Amino acid sequence: MIASIIATIAALVLAVPQHADFEHYTFALTWQPGMCQTDEGCLPDQPKAPLIGLHGLWASLPRDLSSRGVVDRQWWSRGCDYYHHSSEPPALDPALQARIEAVMPHFAHSLLTHEYDKHVQCFGMDPAQFFQDELAMREAVVSSPFGAYLAQQAGHTVQHADVVAHFEHAFSTPHATALQLQCGKNAAGDVVLTQFWITIPSGELSAFPQPPSLMDTPTDQDTCPASFLVPNW
Repeated sequence: MIASIIATIAALVLAVPQHADFEHYTFALTWQPGMCQTDEGCLPDQPKAPLIGLHGLWASLPRDLSSRGVVDRQWWSRGCDYYHHSSEPPALDPALQARIEAVMPHFAHSLLTHEYDKHVQCFGMDPAQFFQDELAMREAVVSSPFGAYLAQQAGHTVQHADVVAHFEHAFSTPHATALQLQCGKNAAGDVVLTQFWITIPSGELSAFPQPPSLMDTPTDQDTCPASFLVPNW
């Protein structure tokens, strides 16, 4: 199963026609129950089948912007708005859009449109190819031993160090900070897992999730404490 998914990703290598002088991607996956139990929450039509959902694939700061004095936090805030703003949703066929909506959080403002506007359109990447890659990459994680481990923890409190150790073992990587965990508080005040981010060198996307495709993050953005709840629906 994993081998076929890796082959699918390799066949869908992203072409980045513009502003391709960046160092890495952040692949952001959601823990859907946690994402929907914190902050603004999800809409009533949120599918509750998947535990691991899709947030986005974010290019790091392009060098042409850093040379102009833009810093990481400014890029994280504005993204493609530095080049061009578009409030238009991506042009996707209905079948692909339905696949995305089945695994992406449903917010009051479309996350799909937001992700396309902020992280895709200014690079000139083909929207269908981009989102197909994201879906294949998500499936690679869901189908991995790490995805299986997280699913087994649903409803349980875990140790941060244990989650990282399972990630390192599952993907045969020494890069512990390639995984960045994100936590928030639910209505009961519990600290819960909401997302996890994976750092990928920009030239190694087609190798994901094999070891060469993982690197330590240049900036620590992990927000989870030593122990936290992995919530269930």
